Amino acid sequence: MAIPAKILIADDHELVRRNLRTLLAPQRDWKVFEAADGKAAIDQIREVKPDVAILDIVMPVMSGIEAAYETRRLAPETKIILMSSHYTTEEAAVLARLFGDGNFIAKSEVGTDLVPAINRVLR
Repeated sequence: MAIPAKILIADDHELVRRNLRTLLAPQRDWKVFEAADGKAAIDQIREVKPDVAILDIVMPVMSGIEAAYETRRLAPETKIILMSSHYTTEEAAVLARLFGDGNFIAKSEVGTDLVPAINRVLR
């Protein structure tokens, strides 16, 4: 049984957000919110107080790194998962340790890794 949770997806590509929403849809106890850039993600974090924020590292207006840093300040209880297709796994893992909860998923792996990663941080 899934743990009830509020999940925020922040990515500047609508298709990616739609695909992630579809991927998370079978988890009926999860309510999914979206943001198109880091600043919109911070606005959602202030309003919704999500349990998990999935932040693309490379976004306009405010990057996922900046949004993760700001999330730590505003909502330290929100778990952060960073994702990207622009960084190597090693580079992104360093960024995830510095600015998130140590969680990074390559966009090419979200289909298999995202739901397990969310379940891990919710526990």
